[in-house]
Parts: sequence; C-alpha cells; structure tokens
Amino acid sequence: MNNEQEEQRYGRCKDTCIDHTYISGGEFRKKFDQISDSPELNKLLYNLAKKMLFHRSGTNYEDMYWIDAESVEVVAQVTDSIEESRVIYPHNIVNFLKMHSGLVTIHSHPAGLPPSIEDFNSNYIYGYNLGIVIGHNGKLYLYNSNEEIDKLYFELKVELYRSLGYNESESREKAIKFCMEKFDINYKEVTIDE
Repeated sequence: MNNEQEEQRYGRCKDTCIDHTYISGGEFRKKFDQISDSPELNKLLYNLAKKMLFHRSGTNYEDMYWIDAESVEVVAQVTDSIEESRVIYPHNIVNFLKMHSGLVTIHSHPAGLPPSIEDFNSNYIYGYNLGIVIGHNGKLYLYNSNEEIDKLYFELKVELYRSLGYNESESREKAIKFCMEKFDINYKEVTIDE
C-alpha cells in the first residue's frame, strides 16, 4: 500500500496532505529568509512551520505558536486543537496575551487560504507585530492589522468575488486587497521570486 492510500485509510484528508519533499526543500526554506532581518528568527519560523505542517498533514486542524522576536523564543503554543480550521485560545494564553504585546504569531491553514478576517482582527486585538500563515500547500502569508474589520463586511466582499467566478482562495485574497485600500491592514504572499 502506498503512502497516499495509507493516509486515506486512516482518515486522512487528501486535500490537506502536504508535499513532504517541497516542505523539506530549499525553495520552501528560502521563503523564510524574507520574513525578517534576523536569520535566527527566520530559522525558528521555518522549523515551526515544518513542525506544524508535518503534525497536521492530512487533517483540517491548525497549530499556532507565539514567538518573542527579541529573545527568539516560543512563548506560547496551541498544538492540540479539536475544532477544525480554527485555533481556540485557552484562558491561560488569553491572559498571557493581555500582558504581552509585540509578538510574532505563526499558524497553519490546512486549505492553504490566506489569513482570515479573524486572523487580522486577532492581530489587532492582541497587538501582534506580525502574523504568519502557512498553508498545507506551502503558501506563506504575512499580515498585520492596526484596526478591527467587521466580519460580515469582509464576508460580503468575499461573496461578491465568489459570485464573479473566483475560487475561494482568490475571493479571499481580493477581499483582503480591497480592505487594504479602506483599512489599516497589511498583507502579502511571500514567494521566492521577490
């Protein structure tokens, strides 16, 4: 039995299985060199991304890490989510975040979608310096927000682009870019072509 059949047999979701060769390769690694001026931080983020992707491959569950960029240390993590496609902040982490701003976050998106409006809003609410999303498809997104955006407003924009024939990922990216013109948020997909 090949690896793909075995993963499906054990309840794995084929659409969220990672490409192990790509994730372990140089092209994926080079994306992280563009995140910051700190090679040590970039290396930590790359290692956490690989850890999350290998841990959650074939599932719809997300992992998340909070990093102090100055000390280049993981200060909190959620790696046992039981709700699909979201990270629930435990009370101890919420309390910790209320006292610590300026962190870098990195979390996985099984479907490979860009940051959600909830990601942008959490970035603003908790005062993160930078948010990073890693898709199971190897996509890498950077984002931050200096204001909260109404979820319904954002979802209506997504629906508008869907109605124009764009797929889910394209619709969400177009809605984010529209919001970047109206609100104080930033977003970009990191590619090695930059």
